[in-house]
Amino acid sequence: MDQQLNHSPRLWHLVSLLLFTLLGTSTAGISQTEEMYRAHFDSANAAYTRGDFELAQAGYLSILEDRVHPGAEFNLGNALFKQQELGLAILHFERAKQLIPNNEDLETNLILANSQISDRIEALPTAGIANVWEGIIAPGRHLMWHRLMIAFWTLGFIAFAARLLTADFGNRRIWGTAGAVFLTLGIGFMSLSRAALSRITNDTSAIVLANESPVRSQPGASGMTLFMLHEGTKVAVIQQVELYTEIKLPNGNVGWIESNDMETI
Repeated sequence: MDQQLNHSPRLWHLVSLLLFTLLGTSTAGISQTEEMYRAHFDSANAAYTRGDFELAQAGYLSILEDRVHPGAEFNLGNALFKQQELGLAILHFERAKQLIPNNEDLETNLILANSQISDRIEALPTAGIANVWEGIIAPGRHLMWHRLMIAFWTLGFIAFAARLLTADFGNRRIWGTAGAVFLTLGIGFMSLSRAALSRITNDTSAIVLANESPVRSQPGASGMTLFMLHEGTKVAVIQQVELYTEIKLPNGNVGWIESNDMETI
């Protein structure tokens, strides 16, 4: 028993040293990459401040080609709005909203952009509980839930490691209980993360980019024109058949539109 008690601290120190080494190595690599993207982002922001919106647009697009970046999406929307590219501006504002759903500046700019589109479509009412749940699993909360999942799983494994390295029975029970709680919470956060990620990958929304696009009763130019949609209008994609896509509006109306006249969020 005495020999076990003497070696337990050494094992604990070895485990701690290994964990800190792994964390330090991964953190250094992430930090270097973040610095590179920060430099690109700052350069694009400087171009935007100078009023060179085309150069700023190119800078933000170069970042978005490699990674998901809410700030680049938001600022790209601003640069496009300054160039009167209303549809593309709303498209990137909507993409930014998926990543940062409760940003007041973003909401203000999106409202301003939407106020300039021609179409005025009233959405069907939704239940209050559904709105709360949609807020919890908003696409922008995916990273938050994912980070909490990793944090609590890490705490859970550390707690179980401490339980194995502790000789005192009372402390073993405490560490075991703590580990089970941490892992259970981690599983809960994993479920929320997957639900938010599912909303990103399964999002069927799109923005009309054409100045004017006819919505038809069936796919093809032979379909009867039901109504017209204009640049910046947000629609839900139902299905695609060759060159046409069936869409649904917030008010429940459905029809077919040319796929090239819009882009999915």
